[in-house]
Amino acid sequence: MLDIINFMESSYKDNPELKHKLELVKKLITYLSEHDIERSVGEIIPILGNNTGYSEYRIINDCESDNPALWSEYQYNGEKVRLNTGDIVITMKK
Repeated sequence: MLDIINFMESSYKDNPELKHKLELVKKLITYLSEHDIERSVGEIIPILGNNTGYSEYRIINDCESDNPALWSEYQYNGEKVRLNTGDIVITMKK
């Protein structure tokens, strides 16, 4: 997979329009090469603006309860995950 990254960088490095897209693809390829993925991609979901000012989305574990007092916020590497307009979420099929 690292060959793919090298090819992309050498072929498209002078195209500023592709810079951010290539960075995303590189991170995905790096992640895939470092982890075993046993499921296929379900959806790529964009986080759209919600016209509520500067709000953040949070990932919550509902702990199988409808009571928000029992819910806990998801953390990755010890930090809470906050999503904003323009972020994407990739779901995997079960």
